[in-house]
Amino acid sequence: MISHKNKRSIKFRTHLFWFVIALMLIAGRFLLLCSLYMLPTPTGQSLVPDWNRFIWHTLYAESGFCMALAFFFFTFTLWVPQKKLRWIKIISVACASLYLFLSGVDDELQRWMSQKLSLSFIKTYTFAFTDGGLVGKIALGGLGHFLLTLGIVVSTITLISFFLYKVDLSQIRHRPIQKNTWMSLGFIFVLAVLGCTSHLWYHYSPRRWDRIRPVVYSLVSDLFESVDLKEKPKDFQEGVAILGGDPDKDYPFWHEKKDEQKSLDLFKQKPLSDKPNIILFTIESLRGWTSDMRVESNCKRFPNLCRLSQKSLYFPNTYSIGNPSVEGLLGIMTGVMSLPSNTLLRDFPNTRLKSFSEILSEAGYYTEVLLGADPRFDNEEPWYRKWFDYYEFDPKNADDVSSALRFVERYRQRPKDRPAFFHWMSLSMHTPYILPSKMGETPKDPGQAYLRATAYMDSALGIILDSLENEVLSQKTLLILTGDHSSPNGKQQQDAARIGLGSEGYSWISLMFCGPGIIPRIDSRIVSQQNIAPSILGYLGLDVSNHFMGINLFAGSLDSIELPQIYSFKYGSMAMRKDSLAYYIHPVNGTEPAIVQKILLSPTWNTDDPSEGFTTGEIVETPIEKRKEIARKMRAAANAWNYIVYSNRIMPPEK
Repeated sequence: MISHKNKRSIKFRTHLFWFVIALMLIAGRFLLLCSLYMLPTPTGQSLVPDWNRFIWHTLYAESGFCMALAFFFFTFTLWVPQKKLRWIKIISVACASLYLFLSGVDDELQRWMSQKLSLSFIKTYTFAFTDGGLVGKIALGGLGHFLLTLGIVVSTITLISFFLYKVDLSQIRHRPIQKNTWMSLGFIFVLAVLGCTSHLWYHYSPRRWDRIRPVVYSLVSDLFESVDLKEKPKDFQEGVAILGGDPDKDYPFWHEKKDEQKSLDLFKQKPLSDKPNIILFTIESLRGWTSDMRVESNCKRFPNLCRLSQKSLYFPNTYSIGNPSVEGLLGIMTGVMSLPSNTLLRDFPNTRLKSFSEILSEAGYYTEVLLGADPRFDNEEPWYRKWFDYYEFDPKNADDVSSALRFVERYRQRPKDRPAFFHWMSLSMHTPYILPSKMGETPKDPGQAYLRATAYMDSALGIILDSLENEVLSQKTLLILTGDHSSPNGKQQQDAARIGLGSEGYSWISLMFCGPGIIPRIDSRIVSQQNIAPSILGYLGLDVSNHFMGINLFAGSLDSIELPQIYSFKYGSMAMRKDSLAYYIHPVNGTEPAIVQKILLSPTWNTDDPSEGFTTGEIVETPIEKRKEIARKMRAAANAWNYIVYSNRIMPPEK
C-alpha cells in the first residue's frame, strides 16, 4: 500500500519502472538524431548521403548506454536505504540532463564542423563565450535548429522529471526480491550489453563508429588516450624517421645552429633599408579552390587577391596542418604539425615552442598582431603575449573592413627606427558569414554567403594593399598571404564520413609571397603552412636554431629537390599528401587501411561554381596490402609526434 505521505504518487508498482525511464531517454535521443540526420546542415546539404545507414546504428549504441544507466539506477534502487531514494531521483535526472545536453552539443558540432565533442574541443573553446560577437553570429545563423535541439532536450527531461516525481520508488523494493524483479534487471542488463557492443557485431566499421559513438564514449576515450601518451610507442623510431627527424636525438626536430648569434648580429648591423618590413595576412577559412587565382572568373570576383597573386611567388596547392584556427596558427607561427586527436596550443600549454616572430624580435624587429576574434576564444592569448610585442582585439573592429582600417592606422604608427613584422588576421569568412548590417541580409544559400564574405574580405585586403602601394613599389616590404584552414562545402561535409576530416575541404588553402627579389610565378606543387616560417628565415638570411618541420621555399635548388610529404590532422582524422596523391586514415587510432585519392593540381573541376564546384579527387585503386602498409606508417608517424609533444621534446629548455 502507498502511505498517506505518498498518496499523490502514481500507482506504478511494476518492476519495469527503470526500463520505461530508459525508453523515455531513448525516445528523446531518437528525436535529436532525426533532427541531426534528416534536416539540412548550415551548408544546405544533409549531414550524410544516406541517413538510414547512420541513424539506426547510432540509436543502437545510444540505447545501450541508456539501458546501462537504467541498470545502474535500478540496482541502486533495490539496495540503498529507503531514506536515500529521493537522492536516486535527483541524481538520475541530473545524469539524464547531462547526457542529453552533451548529446545535443555533440549534434550541433557535427552539423557545423563535422566533428564530435571531445575533451580537446572543450579545452580549446573554454573561453568561447568571451567573443560574444562571433558566438552570437553562430547562434543566430543556426537559431532554428538550436531551438529545436533545446526544445527536445528540455521536453524529454521535463517528462522524465515529472514521472520520477510522481512515482514512489519504494514500491519496487520488495523483500525478498521477487523473481520478476530479477528477470527485469537481467533483461535490462542484456539490452545494455547488446547496445553498448553493437558497433562490434552490427555491420562493424571503425570509421562509422568514430562518427556515431555516444558522446560519453568519446570523452572516456580521450581520457584513456591521455594515459597512453605517457609511454613511448614501439614504432617511435620509425615514426620520427618518416617525419624527417632524427630518432637518436633527444629533440628529434631541433636544428641547432652554433653560429646563430653571429647571424643575428650581422643582420642587425645591416642598414634599415636592407631589412624589409614583413606583413602576414592570415585569412579565415580560405578555400583553396575558391581562391584559386588561376581561374579567370575567381580573379575577376576577387580583384585584390588576384593582383597580389600576379606579383607573387604563388602556391595555389597549399595545405593547412589542421583545423580549427588555433591549429592553423600553430602551423604558420611555429612550423610544426598539429596533433592527431588533441589541440597542441591548448592541451599542452607548457610545451616549449619558438615562433618565427620571436626570432624576428631577436633580430631587431618590432612585432604586432591585429586579431579579428577574441584571443580567449581559442585560449590563444598566452601565446600572443609570448610571440608579439603588441596584440590587439577590439570587438568594434571585428569585421574585416574595420579591422583593415585599424591596421592601416597602426601600421603608420609603427616604430620607424627598426623593421616591423605585422600580422593581420581576418574573421568575416568565418561561418555563418554574417557581415555588418549595412551589407544587407546574409544569403540563405551557404555557398553564396561564403562568396559574399570572401568578396568583403577582398575589399578589406584592398584597403591595406592600397595603403602599402608606395612601400611595395619601393621594394621595402615582404607580403605573405595564406589561410588558417579551409571550410568544407556541402558535398565535402558529407564525404567526411568516408575519408575523415583531413580532406581538402578542411585543409586546402593558398600561399603567396610578394617582395623584393621575388620573381612572380606559379608553383603548382603541394606545400604546407609549415613552410612559411623557414621560408621567412631563408629570405632574410637568418641562420638560427629552430624546430621548423617545413622547408625554405626560396631555396635556390627548390625546383630540383623532392618536396617532403605533408600532414593534416583534425580531431582523430589524418591526411598525408605526396606529389599528386592524398592518403587518408580515419580514425587515426583505428586499423583501417588508407584511402588513396588523386590531388587535382590544376583547375579541372567545375570552376563555374566557385563554392560547390569542387568536391575531392578520384579514388586511386591501390592493392589492399599496400594501403595497409601506408596506414601503418602514417600511424607510426602520428604516434611518434604524439609522444614528442607529450614529453615536451620539440625543443630543449632555454639556456
